[in-house]
Amino acid sequence: MHHTPALIPSIIVLCLFLVSGLLALGAAIGNWGWFFNSKNCRMFTARLSRRQARWLYGILGMLILLMTAIIARDMLAPAKPVHKPLPQPATTTAPKTVAHANGFALIMTNPTGPVTR
Repeated sequence: MHHTPALIPSIIVLCLFLVSGLLALGAAIGNWGWFFNSKNCRMFTARLSRRQARWLYGILGMLILLMTAIIARDMLAPAKPVHKPLPQPATTTAPKTVAHANGFALIMTNPTGPVTR
């Protein structure tokens, strides 16, 4: 893994996901009163029972941790080389001059394609 300035914001976001996932999962398992009585969590605990809120936060915590693991796996994977097609040598054909029946000449640059006047 190369530490470049573009990678640092990704690592910060990864750490934020990790902390939030662990916090949600820990609160669900530990039945933390301070967590479930907080202002932001009351939005769920007012509509759900404490047990349902614990299940909800446990599932959300596991999903966030799963997303963190997927992001970390993609960040730590070695970069795949980009295979660009090799340039093909230019096949140039010399212009071909064709005499027309009316007495003028046509210059064909692409003898296999349509003739334009």
